[in-house]
Amino acid sequence: MKSDGRKKARLVAKGFSQVEGLDFDQVFSPVVHFETVRLMLVLATLENWYITGLDVQSTYLYGKLDEEIYMEQPEGFAVPGQERKVLRLWCALYGLKQASLAWWRTLDESLKELGFECLKSEAGIFFYKKKGTNIVIGIIYVDDALFCSPNKAVVDAIKAQMGVQRPWRT
Repeated sequence: MKSDGRKKARLVAKGFSQVEGLDFDQVFSPVVHFETVRLMLVLATLENWYITGLDVQSTYLYGKLDEEIYMEQPEGFAVPGQERKVLRLWCALYGLKQASLAWWRTLDESLKELGFECLKSEAGIFFYKKKGTNIVIGIIYVDDALFCSPNKAVVDAIKAQMGVQRPWRT
């Protein structure tokens, strides 16, 4: 139950039953350090850059799975007469051990398609640089993103591209 009275539910996989090496290989997902976030915000503020934030809705559902994973039909949703059938997962679900890594790979690929490059020393920092001062710094922490730039129009154009292609919320 949400604070405004709405109800929210999620389909969650039984990740505790996954077997390493069979159902997943890696679970590590890079996360930006908070010290780096603070440093980037201070630099953007000192330079009087435009800063805006985004939030990704239903984050883990966009991660593509490399492994072949099956799950039982959710209780109460089984098709009558086919209760023993299972569902093959093509995308990650909450609860899967590799969900955060699958999401990270999808995010990284999406940002690279938009022209961003990931900083090698800090996985949660992405740079976008085109002609002149059209630089944008993306700070990513799981499903939240901050974009900083001296040029508001460039950030707005990137946000527009993301809104069309991806499930971002401003």
